[in-house]
Amino acid sequence: MTLPPSTPLHPPTTPPPTHPPAADLAAAMQGFQQQMGAAQQPQRVVPLQNIVTSEEVMASGVLGDEEVQKILIDMLPVEAQNPAELEATVRSPQFRQTLASLTNALQTENYNSIFANFSLDTSAGAAALAQGNNVEAFLQAIEAQARAAADAAGEGKSGDEKTGP
Repeated sequence: MTLPPSTPLHPPTTPPPTHPPAADLAAAMQGFQQQMGAAQQPQRVVPLQNIVTSEEVMASGVLGDEEVQKILIDMLPVEAQNPAELEATVRSPQFRQTLASLTNALQTENYNSIFANFSLDTSAGAAALAQGNNVEAFLQAIEAQARAAADAAGEGKSGDEKTGP
């Protein structure tokens, strides 16, 4: 015995769901994809060797600072520990190659170890890191470290002045 198909006793009171037109859905999806693409698109990375050029270093006068000069000269091989060799090193192709290697290393998953080797705080460049620009984050962290060192040196000097007669 077969049962007759069941028929509802009461017709449905809610209208069937309406769907937005396909064109509206397509436009909404395109807008969403553009917003997501803009948010996820990594920034263009400028290599360090294009930022820290020998010309910029020489023009900045940083090598004329005796304290900086001493720190950098002490890092050179013993036979090259003099101001002329320091300047020659900054002007050398090896200097540019080293900056290129550092740029490449910063763009790997091991960038944290580079920050750690320089005792840099990654939070100083957090926004750049979030956008995938580890080189900019590295430079921001160096700037923050330099500012902190300058502030500490300034506080030390002002503290010395206060303890004077």
